[in-house]
Amino acid sequence: MKRNKGMRERTADLNEKNHTHGEGFHEESSAEDQVLIAELLHGFDQMELAIRSPEPPPLHELEQLVAAEQQRLRKRAGLEVVLFMIIALTLIGSNILLASMNIVVFVAIQGLVFVGAIAFAVRFFYRSKKKVKSSHA
Repeated sequence: MKRNKGMRERTADLNEKNHTHGEGFHEESSAEDQVLIAELLHGFDQMELAIRSPEPPPLHELEQLVAAEQQRLRKRAGLEVVLFMIIALTLIGSNILLASMNIVVFVAIQGLVFVGAIAFAVRFFYRSKKKVKSSHA
């Protein structure tokens, strides 16, 4: 508090010195300030004229955007279905080929895949439980 009071007194003394020594400078700077303020206000007025008031877009533009987005989503869904079918048919075909050639290798691969899937599910389950417990702590 005392330091702030001292600072205020020093700045008041400096302001008094500036007023006594530079009255002509003060008048020049205030005239320049008035010109700058007028230019700023003129610029703000031009900005207000240039920026139109916010209005919602027309309904037909929104309908076009929605239709375009739906078409894009349909194309993507179709591509995903095609990719799924290619991968699924490849896996099924290779499993049928493997089963017809060597049943022992086929059973061994199926067992490893089954054990791996169970291990992945258990690991995912425990990891998600840890995240839930740690977020509440």
